[in-house]
Amino acid sequence: MNCDEGNSSIFAVMPIGKSTRIKEKPFVKFNGKFLFLNGYEILSKIFPVFVVCHTDAEEKIREILKDDNIIIDTLNIGPLGALYLAAKGMTCDYIFFVGCDMPFLNSGIIKFMCEQINVSNIKDIKDIKDIKDIKDIKDIKDIKGVVLKREKFEPLHALYERKFVLETASELIKNNEGKISSIIEKNTDKFNIIDINNCNLKKFDPEIKFLNDIDTDDDLKRQKQ
Repeated sequence: MNCDEGNSSIFAVMPIGKSTRIKEKPFVKFNGKFLFLNGYEILSKIFPVFVVCHTDAEEKIREILKDDNIIIDTLNIGPLGALYLAAKGMTCDYIFFVGCDMPFLNSGIIKFMCEQINVSNIKDIKDIKDIKDIKDIKDIKDIKGVVLKREKFEPLHALYERKFVLETASELIKNNEGKISSIIEKNTDKFNIIDINNCNLKKFDPEIKFLNDIDTDDDLKRQKQ
């Protein structure tokens, strides 16, 4: 795969693994479409999108998406492994990594987060002019990622520098540390951390609904619009 296609330096990556609480969770229907497609379609209007999927889901994913932007999860250790495989197989500068069970993604917030890295290095974020009127944006250079924080970090809605992932995730995997949040927790000084109550986020989503995920059948019933 060639990450320079489209002259873009940020690609989105969505992991699709096995779910223990909802059978075939990515493929349950939500708002009239497969659950994962709710977020995927929003991402695809901003970035090229790659899916990292378990072998059990590969055939169905290929049938639905009908493209080649699919990476097979050969590690099967969860989101950390999926992020590492994506970083290993691509050449883009940054990865926007987001869970497959987040149907309320907000394009304004995603673009705002992208603005928190050195924008001069971003070659082609579609409609980047839409975020030029956002005030009080830090000019942060050479950071390794952008992450949101509530009580804890939100590693499944975050930006990661690809080379930094290769450096850090490989060590975590080698040491059997399987939490994706460890990349952030061990390197907080290298991330731009945005508090979830940041007024710029609430301009786009006052209820911070974009972080709501579907983890159980009760979530599925409660979140359906």
